[in-house]
Amino acid sequence: MQAFYILLTIAAFGLGSAASATVPTSAAGDPQQPEYVDASDQVFASPGAPTDMPDTVTPPTSSVSNAACSLSSSGLDECIRGLFHSIVPKLRNEGLSEFNMRSIDPYFYQRGIFRYSNDGVQGGLLLKNMEIYGISGLKVNSVSSNFTNSGFVIKLGVELPKLKAGGQFKADVKFGGLRLVPKGPFNITIDNVKATILTDGHIEQLPSGNKQLSLHRLNANVNVGSARVLANGIFSDRNLNAMILNLVNENLPEITRVGIPATREQWAPILVAHINEFFAPVPIEKLLLQ
Repeated sequence: MQAFYILLTIAAFGLGSAASATVPTSAAGDPQQPEYVDASDQVFASPGAPTDMPDTVTPPTSSVSNAACSLSSSGLDECIRGLFHSIVPKLRNEGLSEFNMRSIDPYFYQRGIFRYSNDGVQGGLLLKNMEIYGISGLKVNSVSSNFTNSGFVIKLGVELPKLKAGGQFKADVKFGGLRLVPKGPFNITIDNVKATILTDGHIEQLPSGNKQLSLHRLNANVNVGSARVLANGIFSDRNLNAMILNLVNENLPEITRVGIPATREQWAPILVAHINEFFAPVPIEKLLLQ
């Protein structure tokens, strides 16, 4: 039973890192984690702050070639939603050279280390060579934004029909007197993801004359419809390995409900760094007119 609880922790890490990819992210790399800004204001204070989940809505009609949104427009939120609708599907395989946007589907996550200590469980998880498929299926159902001269706050209601991820893992987890050091390949399939995402940031004027969008913080309330984990190397005994995985998969709804917000301080700064890396070469003035 101790081994079962350890495996629950490992699964929570994996699902947290994979489910956090429900926002467009950058190309491959191993970014340095920025210093995480402790959320002292009420909006970012709780991992579960954005509580409302989006409803499916009719996609907006828009064109990438005529995509710019005016920040002073009364229809700004709907225009931003149109940008997501037009651009995100085109970021599969090739990307959009006109905006210096690289492909996000498949997305390659080279390496990341996650640490956990709670309820008597301590340890870490290394994920590497992880390929994520399905991000280009992201649908943005609602946008609520506030842009000022000093920065912006954006709230998104999104859904993702399916997300698949696979790669290599290595864990070192202690529970009481038991220690597990499993490693091997893994695959995660996540279906029907709905999330409310809240983020803030600023638009910076660069010496080149272009403008660059940068995020500061990110909070997300994620609701996973269903998920399944496959992994080899947890135990050398194949039957025991299959039994533990069956127990983990049976408890995945509870793992996602508790594990994703519990590990937010691990994955949120990494996701912010990857999003900023993605937007670094993008001349944001082609999309947002001040």
